[in-house]
Amino acid sequence: HHYNDSAFNAVGNLMGLGSEQLGLVYTYRGGFIDIAHVRDTADNTLFLFSQLLPKLGQQWTLDLGPELAKRRIQLNAFTPPQEAAQRYTLAAYLAGELAFQMAAWHEVAQWYGYQSVPGFSEEISAFTPEDLYSNLLGARLAIDAILQGRAVSVTSYNSAMETLLPEALHQLGAVSITETQRQFDGIDGDWWDSHRRVPDKFLVLKRDYTTSSNRLPNQPPFEYAAPQRLTLPLQIEGLTLAKLAELQLWPGDSMHNLPVPAHYYRPEDFSGLALHASAQDAQQILQKR
Repeated sequence: HHYNDSAFNAVGNLMGLGSEQLGLVYTYRGGFIDIAHVRDTADNTLFLFSQLLPKLGQQWTLDLGPELAKRRIQLNAFTPPQEAAQRYTLAAYLAGELAFQMAAWHEVAQWYGYQSVPGFSEEISAFTPEDLYSNLLGARLAIDAILQGRAVSVTSYNSAMETLLPEALHQLGAVSITETQRQFDGIDGDWWDSHRRVPDKFLVLKRDYTTSSNRLPNQPPFEYAAPQRLTLPLQIEGLTLAKLAELQLWPGDSMHNLPVPAHYYRPEDFSGLALHASAQDAQQILQKR
């Protein structure tokens, strides 16, 4: 695996055209893990950390480009810790939280019409059960790599992730490819419908519309292993992360089905948008029966 700093490479990986070894892995304690989502948020965490640390405590804006809305990170002015190690730790956790917020918005954007490849609907992928848990795992692993001092170079970071990711999968109880396929077969008709084909949205029958960074995995009904909760802290070094910076989604030219906000969307708005998506999906499923 390697750090991905290119939108072209990201799309290629998702379409199976890249060199990354990506896919879904079943784990007893974490359900299905999507390695592409793990690496996406991990890499975003590293990128944001590189931007945040030099300007920590300053009021400034980082524009991220459009995704239905115009994505912007607003960092507020505050007094950072005096100790360099404390500032480093604060920047790492703040980067992880913001990277997860970006992932949560991506799920919302997919449902409301975002297409990374024009003409290819991504609604089928919105809020799938493994997505945001995998993203959160990626944020946690990147934070670990940064706190281990492995953010000094892309090479060092890649090396750290090549160790941390397999260790995390092992701790979650990852199984073989054959066993992963068996688990997929076990939820056919419940979580997904093998009689449907892409791009039919209801090839996927089960979705997770929660957008919080305090998460339990979605486990099949036949799984009895204790689930592993993943979280990100609300405070670091006595400072509340939500008061230091936020992801803002400003109206753009390609809102599609997304209602235009009065000013801009922020993470606390995601749950309402997801709740609407949940209600609409439930209604459509009933109409198809």
